[in-house]
Amino acid sequence: MTNDVTLYDLMAQDLDVWLVRGKKFGYDLTIEDEEGVKIVDKEEIHPCAIDSMADFCRSFLAIYDQINHREAA
Repeated sequence: MTNDVTLYDLMAQDLDVWLVRGKKFGYDLTIEDEEGVKIVDKEEIHPCAIDSMADFCRSFLAIYDQINHREAA
């Protein structure tokens, strides 16, 4: 399931994201599309992997905000 998700899938849809602490280890991640179909359902993701994903998201958002802030000025 996870290997079939493309960047286009993540950008082109309204998605619901759930991230919770895993019952046994790490984090559990579920991403559903607008029809409620799970496109990602992964349990026990290593905390370091989630930290890396969070860092990537922060970097992306910082750059995205800089670009949009410059264009708005």
